[in-house]
Amino acid sequence: MKPVVRLSGDDETVTAVANEAVEVLRAQPQAASALFSRLWNLHQRRRRFVSASAAPAIATASAPPRAQSSAGYLAVWGTLLGIGLTAALTSAVMLGPSDRKNAFTDPELAVSTAFVAGVIAIPVLLVVLLLRVPDVRSARIGEASSALVGLLCVAMLAIRLVLGTGDDRGFTPEDLAIWLPMTTAITLLIAGVAIRSDRVRRQDAALTPRVRASVDPGDLRQMRRDAEWAASSSSPTPSDKAEWSRRLDTLASAGIDATTIAQARTLAPAAWVAWLAYDGEIDIAGVIPRP
Repeated sequence: MKPVVRLSGDDETVTAVANEAVEVLRAQPQAASALFSRLWNLHQRRRRFVSASAAPAIATASAPPRAQSSAGYLAVWGTLLGIGLTAALTSAVMLGPSDRKNAFTDPELAVSTAFVAGVIAIPVLLVVLLLRVPDVRSARIGEASSALVGLLCVAMLAIRLVLGTGDDRGFTPEDLAIWLPMTTAITLLIAGVAIRSDRVRRQDAALTPRVRASVDPGDLRQMRRDAEWAASSSSPTPSDKAEWSRRLDTLASAGIDATTIAQARTLAPAAWVAWLAYDGEIDIAGVIPRP
């Protein structure tokens, strides 16, 4: 494909030349009507693409930059999260259902271990919840690990609520009166850490500059081909060339930028309006007639 032609000059200058190009093209009404119809279709597709591409950059520019965390802060946050989740998991599984691993575990030892682990987990997780998430990578790790441990805690809670003291672990109602509210509080704290980490991850994803175009790469290539076709679709007659040159001379006399006029002299009228339609940022309403 040929290089894209970028029209020289500001919007007002470019559209002034385009108005003269349209008048020259009107000398062949049937061909001009077909050309204008295709150019409007091209312009609307290109305008959607340009608008979608510019949106993320605007959002990123208006958003405050996220503070960078030191290696020390990152280590402290990760250590606290690891301690909190490990203690939470330990507290939950100590009162899990009977299996080969805990069938012979003394119930008093299990309750004591669960209580100590819960006493550690609650304040540590509360601190993690109040601290700022260091970065996006930490947010991903925090979200995934918190979700996993949180689901296990919920599962242990549900199983113990269903079984109560009716299994062969030997727990008493007094044991559950301590463990159930403590594990519920731990689960809520874990959910808070997971939600906060998810918000940080999503916020960063939303602010990352990227092109969110409403068209696929194939359509981008097709738009360029359409512009190239339109630019070469009309072969101006000698009288059209003379009229085009005369109109450009008039614009030059009116003070239109000399660089723009010089570029226009190298292009046919159809080529000028074709690349104007392809631009996507300059509104062609009032310049190129609607079909």
